[in-house]
Amino acid sequence: MAAEQTTRTGLKLGLISLALVMAGFLGLFLFGPERVAPPNGSPSQTQAPVLLDVLKDPGTRAAVERLRAASPATYAQLNTATTFAHADGADAQALSQLVLEALFSQFQTKALALRSAESGEYHSIIEGFAEGLRQLEASDSDWCEGPKIAAYLTQNDEDLIPSLLSEFPYGSPQYDWAMSWMTTVLTVAKNAQDTPRRHLRPGLRDEAVLQEEGLALGSEQWALALQIASFANAEGVSYRQMQEVIAGMDVCQLGIAVETVSARLPDEVRARIWADLMPEIMVGNTPYVMWRITNYFFIG
Repeated sequence: MAAEQTTRTGLKLGLISLALVMAGFLGLFLFGPERVAPPNGSPSQTQAPVLLDVLKDPGTRAAVERLRAASPATYAQLNTATTFAHADGADAQALSQLVLEALFSQFQTKALALRSAESGEYHSIIEGFAEGLRQLEASDSDWCEGPKIAAYLTQNDEDLIPSLLSEFPYGSPQYDWAMSWMTTVLTVAKNAQDTPRRHLRPGLRDEAVLQEEGLALGSEQWALALQIASFANAEGVSYRQMQEVIAGMDVCQLGIAVETVSARLPDEVRARIWADLMPEIMVGNTPYVMWRITNYFFIG
């Protein structure tokens, strides 16, 4: 029961916090945790996972193999859970949800490792996230609409987890995207663990470069800049006002704009900014992220 609760908490932090904080840290571009270590042992390499006999698509296989390399303990738990579930008659959809839970739980457990990634690998995570948002935007998904995110703010874990998982049905484009993106996240985390890069905290020059690129984007997309201004002004005022502002946002446009600015930053600047923010985003440390945004750009 404890392990299941940890996984579910990780899923909530990984998905809902990522979506909400995406709006928050985009202000970074438009204005002038606990690590769980894997045990020493490793799961058996001889037993083929039952889930890969059922979920035969290349995306799931790649993601699960990357999970085995990045987190042997979580891989072993997933293998055991899916074996029992399959024996009880679980279908592909049910097994795929177990895979999603295991993968998204890694947001929290790999957050500290992501402090030591390379600049280009940080951008690969943002680029992959933005690709999913482009797919949502193209399909006119209500996930791009602020009310969807605002509604999640009111849900408890028991209601929220099934709601989130239902957005990734097995075989759907969004499921395939989740497998691809989590493969990227886990690859970056594993590389950062194996060959960590030390990054200084962002300094005044980094802030100046970030402001310059962000303001340039804001002048190109003034409607987006107005959304961020509303969010920044509401942050810290009241929970209700934050919900109202989020409800009026286009979350997909926000995320795509993050990728645009990230791509424009010099490598060293990008590395320092994301080394500071990405681990906190992954664990859902919204107060710290918002404090850093305010500190960078004197909002409020």
